[in-house]
Amino acid sequence: MPALLEDVRFAVRLLLKSRGFTLVSLLTLALAIGANTALFSVVNGVLLRPLPYPEPDQLMQVVRINKDHGRSASQSIAAYTWMTAEGSPFSRVSAHEQLLSGFSVVGDGLPERLPGARVTGSFFETFGTRPTLGRGFLPEEDVVGGPRVVVLSEGLWQRRFGGAPDVVGRSIVLDDEPYTVVGVAPATFAHPRGALLWTPLQLDLTDHADVNFLFVTGRLRPGITLDGATAMLRTLGGRVRTESPGLLDEGQDYVPVELRTFLAGDLRLALWVLLGAVGLVLLIACVNLANLQLARAASRNREWVVRAALGAAPGRLARQMLTESLLLSVLGGGLGVLLASAALPGLLALAPDTSPLLSADSSQVGIDGTVLGFTLAASLLTGLLFGLLPAWQASRTNLETALREGAQRTSLGPTGGRARALLVVGQVALAVMLLVGAALLIRGFFALQNVQPGFDPRGVHVLRMSLPEARYGTLQALERFEAQVEERVRALPGVEEVGSTSALPMGAGPSMSFSIEGRYTGDDNGPGAGWGQYRPVTPGYFQALRIGLVRGRLLTESDVAGSEPVVVLNETAARRFWPGEDPLGQRIRVAHSVPSLRDEVPRVVVGVVRDVREDGLNDEPPPVMYVAPGQMSQGIASLLVRMIPRNLLVRAPGGHAEVVAAVQREVWAVDARQPVMETLKLEDHVARSLGSERFNMVLLAMMAALALLLAAVGIYGVLSYLVGQRTRELGVRLALGATRGQVVRLVLRQGLGSVAGGVVLGCAGALALTRLVSGFIHGVSTLDPLSFIAAPLVLLTVGLVATWLPALRASRVDPIIALKHD
Repeated sequence: MPALLEDVRFAVRLLLKSRGFTLVSLLTLALAIGANTALFSVVNGVLLRPLPYPEPDQLMQVVRINKDHGRSASQSIAAYTWMTAEGSPFSRVSAHEQLLSGFSVVGDGLPERLPGARVTGSFFETFGTRPTLGRGFLPEEDVVGGPRVVVLSEGLWQRRFGGAPDVVGRSIVLDDEPYTVVGVAPATFAHPRGALLWTPLQLDLTDHADVNFLFVTGRLRPGITLDGATAMLRTLGGRVRTESPGLLDEGQDYVPVELRTFLAGDLRLALWVLLGAVGLVLLIACVNLANLQLARAASRNREWVVRAALGAAPGRLARQMLTESLLLSVLGGGLGVLLASAALPGLLALAPDTSPLLSADSSQVGIDGTVLGFTLAASLLTGLLFGLLPAWQASRTNLETALREGAQRTSLGPTGGRARALLVVGQVALAVMLLVGAALLIRGFFALQNVQPGFDPRGVHVLRMSLPEARYGTLQALERFEAQVEERVRALPGVEEVGSTSALPMGAGPSMSFSIEGRYTGDDNGPGAGWGQYRPVTPGYFQALRIGLVRGRLLTESDVAGSEPVVVLNETAARRFWPGEDPLGQRIRVAHSVPSLRDEVPRVVVGVVRDVREDGLNDEPPPVMYVAPGQMSQGIASLLVRMIPRNLLVRAPGGHAEVVAAVQREVWAVDARQPVMETLKLEDHVARSLGSERFNMVLLAMMAALALLLAAVGIYGVLSYLVGQRTRELGVRLALGATRGQVVRLVLRQGLGSVAGGVVLGCAGALALTRLVSGFIHGVSTLDPLSFIAAPLVLLTVGLVATWLPALRASRVDPIIALKHD
C-alpha cells in the first residue's frame, strides 16, 4: 500500500507538470465516458431497472401474435375473460382501456380534462399496489351499473384536495356524474402513463363480441416461468378457437410479454445499438489516449533508463504508467458523470413519445447507484486499455542501448512507431464505421421528411376535446355539438376551413371490419369481407387537410343522422377490396359481425379520396373508411366518445396561441363546461411521428462527430510527435538538397497511409454491421452508395488536414538547427 500511494503521489506531480497533456486527456475521457454514462442511464432506466411494483418480473402483457410475426396488444372482453379461466398461467389479471380519453372536471375555475383510466377491479392487486389512503375497488363496484367510485393519484390528491387526510368518502364530479373517492394511490404508481385517477371499468363479461379495445396485464402464478406461461397460453388459445369460434384466428396465439419489454416498445433494440455505438466512441478515446501515452512515454524514456539504472524493476515501471493511466481515467470518469447529469435532460427531451419509460418527466431515468457503478467500471477499464501498451513499452526499456544513445534522441524504437501507426488505423476504422452509420440514418431521416403524407399540415391548428359520454354519447348530441362549434369557428376572421375527426393522421384510432353486400359468404377472410381504419369526420375535414377527391363526392352537410348512410373510401381500400372495379355505388356493412356495433342499414360508397399515410411516413397507407359522425351506429358512437378525444381542425393564418384562444372562446360559447385537453400545430404532430427516427439519428450523428474529433486529434498528435522525433533526419534531408515539397510529401505519405488503411478497414466493418441498423434505416438502402462514399471522404479530408499541419511544420525545419539537434 505505501508503494501504491507513492505511485499515486508521483503520478499527480507528473500530471500537474504536464498540464497540456493532462487537460487534453481529461477532456477526451470526460466526453467519452460522459456520453457512455448518459446513454447507459437511459438503457438502465428503460431496460434494466425493475419497475416500481412488487416482483415486477412476474407482470406480463398479453398480446396476440400472428403467423407472419405481426402482433397486437389490444384484446376483447371475451379474451380478458379467458385469461381468468382455468388453465391460465396468471394468478391475477387486470385490464384497462387502450386509449385514455380522461374525465371532464368543472370546478371553481375553467373546465379541466383529467387524464384517467377505466380499469378492472383487480387492477391494483395485479400490480401488487395498495393505496396509501383508503382502498382499491371492491368486486361489487366493478359490475355493470355498479357504484361510481374513484382512486386518485397522489399528485391529484395534493393539487385538488390539498392533501386532506379525510379525502376518502368525499365526492368529485367527473363527466357530470358524482364519484366517491375511495383511495389514493402511492406516489410511485403511474400506470398507465399519465393517469391521474382510476375508476372501475364495469365490463359486461357476457359480451363475446370480437371488439378489441383493452390492454390485459397478468401476474404469473408462483413457480411459472415465461416459457411455461407461453406454453400454457398456447394451449389456452386452442381451447378459445374450439369454444369461442372467431375470437382467435387460425395462426394466431396469445403470448405473454414481460411488462417492461412491452413498455419499452421499439426502443429496446435501438437503445442497445446506440449503447454499442457510444461504446465504440469510448474505444476510440482509448486508442487516442494510448497513442498520447506512447508519445509521452517516448519523451520520458530517459527517465525510465535512469530509474532502471537505479534498480527499478520492469514491473515497477509498468505499474507507474498504469497508475497514471488509472488516475486519469478515474478523474475523467468523475467529470463524465457531471457532463452526463447536465446532458440527461436534453437527451430525454429528444426522446420519442413512444415509451412511457422514456420521457422528460420519467422517474425511471437518472443517475443512480447502478449508473455510478457502470461509470466506475468503464473508467477503470478505460484506464487499463489505454495504459497497458505504454506500460508494456516502458517495462521493455533496454538500459545498455538507451544509455549509449543521447538523452534527446532516446525513443521507444521502431516497435513504438509501428504500434502508434496501428492505433491510428484502428481509431480511423472505428470512426468510419460510426460515420457510415450516421450517414445512413441522416439520409434515411431526410428521405422520410420528403415523403408526401397525403395532406397539407401547414397552417392547421388542432384542439383536442374529450367529450363526456353523459352529454355527447348519442348521435344527435354529438352531431349538434360539432355542427354548432364549427359554424361559430368558421365565422371567425381569417379562418379558411374547419373540420372534426376522431383521430388525427399518424395517430391512434380504431379499425373496423366490414362486409360487402352481395359478396359476403360468411367467411371473414374471403373476397366479400374487408377492414379499414374507421374515421368519423365532418365534411370540412377534407378541405381543412386538403385531401384530394379522386372520384365521386365527399361527405356533405346533408349526410346526417336519419339520412341514407354513406362512406368515402381511400384509394388503397378501393384497390384492395374492389380490384379492377369501381366501388362507387357498392354497399358495405361496418362491424358486420358485432351485433352491438354493426350498421343496421348498409352504407353506400359515394366517393374515393387520395391516400393519407395514417400509420406514419414510413408505412404504406392502410385502407380507410370516412363516415359522417351522425351516421355511426349508436354502439360505435358511445364507444368512441368514451375512449377517443375528438379533434377540431382549424386552417387559419396567424400565431397558434391567438388562433387557439379565439377558437376556445367559441367552444365555450357552445358548452361552457367543455374543456380543451390539448392544442397543437398539425405540423408538430407530423414531426412528432418521426420522433424515433430523429432520436436515433441525432444520437448517432453526435457520436460520429465526437469520433471524428477524437480521430483528428489522434492523427495530429501522432504525426506531430513523429515530426518532432525525426527533426534531425528532416534537417539532414533538407541540407542534402531535398525540397520543402518533398519533405511535406514524405510526412503526408506516412500519415495518410495509416488513414487510408483505417478507411478501408472501417468500410469493411460498416458493411458487416449494416444488418444491425437495418431496422432503423428508412427511405434508403443499407448499402446506400452516397453514405459509403461520403463518410470515408469526410474522414480522409479531416485526416488530410490533421496530417498537413505537422507536414507543414516539418517543411519549415531549419537544417542548421536540426543538425545541432542531438
